[in-house]
Amino acid sequence: MDDLKIAIAGVGTVGNGVLILLRKNRKKIEKKIGRKIKITAIASRKSRDFKGLKKTKIFSDANSFLNFSDYDLLLELIGGSDGVAKEIIIDALKKKKHVITANKALLSKHGNYILKLADSQNVLVGYEASVAGGIPIITVINNFLVSNTIKKISGILNGTSNYILSKMLETKKDFKTILNDAKAYGYAEADPSFDINGMDTAHKLSIMSSISFNNKIDFDKVFVSGIENIQYTDLKYADELGFKIKLLGITKIVKSKVMQFVYPALVNKESLLGKVDNVFNGIMIETDSSKKFFFQGEGAGALPTATSVLSDLERISLTNYSKKNYKNTGILAIKDYFKIDERYGSYYFRIKTFDVAGVIADISKILKKYNISIKSLYQKENAEKNYNEVDIVITTHNCEEKNVCKATNQINKLNSTKERVVIYRVEIT
Repeated sequence: MDDLKIAIAGVGTVGNGVLILLRKNRKKIEKKIGRKIKITAIASRKSRDFKGLKKTKIFSDANSFLNFSDYDLLLELIGGSDGVAKEIIIDALKKKKHVITANKALLSKHGNYILKLADSQNVLVGYEASVAGGIPIITVINNFLVSNTIKKISGILNGTSNYILSKMLETKKDFKTILNDAKAYGYAEADPSFDINGMDTAHKLSIMSSISFNNKIDFDKVFVSGIENIQYTDLKYADELGFKIKLLGITKIVKSKVMQFVYPALVNKESLLGKVDNVFNGIMIETDSSKKFFFQGEGAGALPTATSVLSDLERISLTNYSKKNYKNTGILAIKDYFKIDERYGSYYFRIKTFDVAGVIADISKILKKYNISIKSLYQKENAEKNYNEVDIVITTHNCEEKNVCKATNQINKLNSTKERVVIYRVEIT
């Protein structure tokens, strides 16, 4: 067999998972691709005992790859939108080396340039592992659904946030307590900001959106709202109404405008996405020909993500592999984008008010003024057992987001309103 020389930059969770799978299934992979895998270099900041890799060069700094060329394929598993990860990928492409990356932050920021450069150098960039860990969603979009036109993708794309929302409802504990539990169990990073503020989901969504709608990657056009301010009270009320609150990434195209939204939303708890709990990811794809496809799996972790990395390795290594099967989005068309105030759909309101006469009439009058029709209205006993206060929970029929904002501002100004109105969008999935 010919050799396939690979260089691995970064041996953290995913990089270590790649090495584990290669040790376990190396012969099987080599037989499949018809080439002998040779790891020529590894860059690892931590000192490790790399068993069976005595002939492999070990670098303590990934910058060393800038002066190293003895490889055919670079696995970039460092992370980060800039810095050394970006430098070694660009360097590798200019050396006409293939690249595989799990780096969604880098792709969402520099993907257009990177993919265009790869195209000009006649080499490939694999990025299956950058979205949804072990769910092969990039392959599904690019290959399996080649005969379909994608209409919409809705997904739970971040396991940390999904774990927090699931456990808050299950245990009745507050956000901070569950977040600390997630850190202790290894489900959340020491700094989980990108998970809980929606940025991680937005990175992944921008990549999926671009390949689904033949568009450039445009992370700046993603509307992002996270779960930092979620309260158990709303999870409980949503559950009583037949919903769960999930952090969703949603992208669809209407005529020539692309929607890219990330926000916590109510979904039917009996729906497929509503049943995705804990650290799992779930993705729903709607097409013109096959209605809905649903995919669920582990969205992160060493072995699931490493599985996606090595699936790219297989595809890129096969001699009969066509570059057209892995779209280079950097050369594709630019489309207009929906703004969040253009959203048209249903909403959930929770209004904490003083228990005085005429409150519901005042709220109803404001909603009517802005063409917001009430679907359901419940007056709930205050969670703190303060009998001078009540929670009024409203769900609406479809209405315009801009009118919801105007109505909310008016309700907040009522003398009877004790706290700012809590609003969540309702999604049909």
